[in-house]
Amino acid sequence: MTKKHIVVLTTGGTIASKPSDSGRSQSGELSGEQLLDQVALPQGVDVTLEVMSILQKPSNAVTLADLAELHCQGRRALSRADVDGLVITHGTDTLEETAYFLSLTLPADKPCVITGSQRAPHQLGTDAFKNICDAIVAAVSPQLSQLGCVVVFNESLFAARYARKVSSFQLHGFDAPGAGSLGYIDGQRLKLYHTGTAIEPPIEGWDVPLPRVDLLPAYLDASPALLKACLESGAKGVVIDGLGRGHVPPGWMNEIRALVSAGVLVAVVSSCAQGPVNTSYEFSGSLADLVSAGVITLNDISARKARLALALLLSSTPREALGDAMERLMA
Repeated sequence: MTKKHIVVLTTGGTIASKPSDSGRSQSGELSGEQLLDQVALPQGVDVTLEVMSILQKPSNAVTLADLAELHCQGRRALSRADVDGLVITHGTDTLEETAYFLSLTLPADKPCVITGSQRAPHQLGTDAFKNICDAIVAAVSPQLSQLGCVVVFNESLFAARYARKVSSFQLHGFDAPGAGSLGYIDGQRLKLYHTGTAIEPPIEGWDVPLPRVDLLPAYLDASPALLKACLESGAKGVVIDGLGRGHVPPGWMNEIRALVSAGVLVAVVSSCAQGPVNTSYEFSGSLADLVSAGVITLNDISARKARLALALLLSSTPREALGDAMERLMA
């Protein structure tokens, strides 16, 4: 078997932490080289690793500009004929967003695998090095070509679109509610149960800074002033994390109509871990009411990921074609 060449891009996070004098973890302190020096690959995995430290920060501090830089570095690596795949290490707080952004923007002809850890390298029972090993095993597998960016965590594989952080501290930190895992990694063996959703060609023509898209959670008696603030502060889009089947408090409707009238693109998803929105009810603030006001409905995606998709499409797609583009993306 030909020796594989994998590029590893590191961005900080818990997986690259050092202990501080206080006993807490300093996230993102280890460089990529320092981190990978501690990784022992499974016997039989023959690979050359090329490591680059792109960022060294906790993932709560990752910005859209950082995502654009990570995309550029990833695309450059994947375009090289001598590179067989890409691994990215990342903090878990925003890992699912970065994974989805890259799934929308990177070509899918070579594996792109993103991982992190729940326990820092210096902590008892750390999952840092095991997750890195599993990500590298996944990245050398041709089974992952054409799947877009995938998340590897706790010996499981998840499609970027559906991966969500489900525990703040336990080792099974990620899952894909409603969709399930794509498969698993057991030592040097990768098993796919299914290939997940077909990947669209990457979104092209976007540029930084991306248009600002705000995210608003709907909740009991939430103030409509939040929506007014989005309009007055210059948001180009708003994603509403709706209640149940895609509902909002009735007091939100006037401000939502004002946003749509002002040309702000408004979309709604369900805040539930699984299940689509649906126009099965008729009352003020129902999904039917939102649709009549010009709100776009999105299914089977979290609000955090819908925000990124909307920002990319606003940057790259004519306004009159946005609805069709979003529908294709959400299919």
